[in-house]
Amino acid sequence: MKFHELVTLMKERLGKSDKTLYDHSERARKIAEKLLDRINCEELKDCILQHVFLHDIGKIDGRFQKKLKKGGRAPPHAYLGIELASRFLDCESPYKEIALLSILTHHTDFHVTLYQEPIDRDEKLIVNGKIISKPAETVLWLRDEVFPDFFELGTSEYSPEELRNLYSLFNGVLRLADWLESASLSPEMYHTNKEFIHEGVLEYLRKKGFKPRDYQLLVIGKGPGYFLLPTGDGKTETSLLATPESVKVIYTLPTITTVEGIRRRLEDMFGKENVSFGHSMLFYSLYREGRLDERLINRYAMKRIHVSTIDQVLLAFLNYFRFPLREFSLRRAHLIIDEIHSYSPFTMSLILEGINFAMEFLGTKVTVMSATMPSLLQERLREIGLKELIPFEKVRERYASRKRVTVKFHDHGIMDAINEIVNTKGKVLVVVNTVTKARELYETLRGYRDDVYLFHSRFTVKDKQEKMRLVEELKSGILVATQVVEVSLDIDYDVMFTEVSPIDSLIQRFGRVNRRGLKKGTAHLYTPERCLPYIKRAISTSLTLISDLENAKNELEFLTVNDRYYEEMWDKYEKAFKEEWLHKHGLKTIHRFKIGEEWLSTRDTFISLPAIPRNFWDKVVEFTENWGKMSDKEKLEATVYVIEHTVNVPIWILEKAKIIDEKVYSIFGVFGIDMNYSPEVGLIDEREVIF
Repeated sequence: MKFHELVTLMKERLGKSDKTLYDHSERARKIAEKLLDRINCEELKDCILQHVFLHDIGKIDGRFQKKLKKGGRAPPHAYLGIELASRFLDCESPYKEIALLSILTHHTDFHVTLYQEPIDRDEKLIVNGKIISKPAETVLWLRDEVFPDFFELGTSEYSPEELRNLYSLFNGVLRLADWLESASLSPEMYHTNKEFIHEGVLEYLRKKGFKPRDYQLLVIGKGPGYFLLPTGDGKTETSLLATPESVKVIYTLPTITTVEGIRRRLEDMFGKENVSFGHSMLFYSLYREGRLDERLINRYAMKRIHVSTIDQVLLAFLNYFRFPLREFSLRRAHLIIDEIHSYSPFTMSLILEGINFAMEFLGTKVTVMSATMPSLLQERLREIGLKELIPFEKVRERYASRKRVTVKFHDHGIMDAINEIVNTKGKVLVVVNTVTKARELYETLRGYRDDVYLFHSRFTVKDKQEKMRLVEELKSGILVATQVVEVSLDIDYDVMFTEVSPIDSLIQRFGRVNRRGLKKGTAHLYTPERCLPYIKRAISTSLTLISDLENAKNELEFLTVNDRYYEEMWDKYEKAFKEEWLHKHGLKTIHRFKIGEEWLSTRDTFISLPAIPRNFWDKVVEFTENWGKMSDKEKLEATVYVIEHTVNVPIWILEKAKIIDEKVYSIFGVFGIDMNYSPEVGLIDEREVIF
């Protein structure tokens, strides 16, 4: 077959139900060209555009045409077209092989048995009853020879990391262009520029009645880098103003709650039409807003500004589901990492490895920020090439002039302070280290006062929404909580009673008291009965530094104490850094990594999995029994019910009380747990184990 004959066929055959294969392919090629122009990819442009144009030629098969017109089944078109595409791709090695791998995997991630079923059936590309090509041999060559040779051994010219980067570029452009064209979306929605970002921030500040501070004016366009700013001093706006010449902003935070808060602010700055967001509860967030049709747009950062949890970025480097799309969003983007202090040694090691890879291979500009970034971490950031954006001398006085919290240590447990807590007026925050202790304390305090509330991680998704609203809007009373209140919540309580936790964690808890600095705040510290969920060394080290917190004259001295804590614990971080986990398990291969999300979120903490409490389990089972008879609307309502009634449970608790139903798990991906649930106190473990 000659190329002009192929083009003629493409003009005659359907690519989508409403357009010819030629129209779809040519429009996708033009979208890809615009995307590539923004990331300055001239050298590989011709080969990439060729493979975008050829990616769907397997659809000329008569069975696929019948499927488009009348329904039914057909062999995978990426498989059917691969040998024919190899005839027309005019690219040098290894680009040709990379392009073919990209075509082969533009609907499914690479794995060792890719397309084994059509290979076993010896499926062929058939047009008008005539065999045009036999794809099996080409697929086997790509899958079993090219993949291991290229991505495990490298080539004389490219390392495995460089080859992986080439693949993610080809495949990211292809998937994105294909989706944008199929949805009739413009590539202009995907990229932005620094002027748009800067103007949006400055206009937002003007509308709020604020003038940019001197350090904010200092950093305009000066990123990438890192900086420290006290809580409440505009870290978000400062980081955005630092945006250098780049084509996109990716803003990351530690938790779903913080992402939801910041994305509202970004939507105010730049307009909802310019902001996408991503986290593990994206489906539920979009459902509540009536925007389920925007799932792909948000999951894969398809708007100019994207805000997400950090794990959504790291999953790209772990070769998680459709990783080239996640990775493409970082190309020449400005990646902002907020609350860098809040991550464990393992996750911190992944972040630093990811930063290194993104800067070297993707042209990503990275800005890192925190209110309590330890000096040793700053040193590490300098080692990987990030500069200090705001000289600390410019903000030293902002730390030195503040003492929002006076610290008082009591050498006994918090249960011995019931009378003091009960008799304290105003907005009272009580923070303990385990859910079990929080529930025990809550029930004790409820025996004395009615205005006592409980917030921790073992509530259902639905109840967490209401609990979060209460936490943020409480005018007076006692809130008993766990670590869930530490990071980025904009809450302001009058006094706090807390168990001792690691120093960096304690300083974060202090930030929830007298946040505005308009009153006198006090934090009472108590000895924890157990070290859980922290390691014993973290608690013992922190206890030796408590007197320094008590004697600190201002928040600048809090930073000094924090530095001393990290000096004692830094070997834990160094050990994690040396492991180079990303390079061993992701950055040298394109192979799909199935357990990336679980591993990332649970590597060095209690593994938590979604589970349905006993109260709701029978209804979930009923859904599965009737699943085949349900309408799409009923299935959606059932899915939402399951999400709303899910509790994240530590795996060691789940294993002791797991209810297994294979059909439930296959449809909804959850187990049951043989424990009752109360909207007042959360998941109830009748055996009173500590969790």
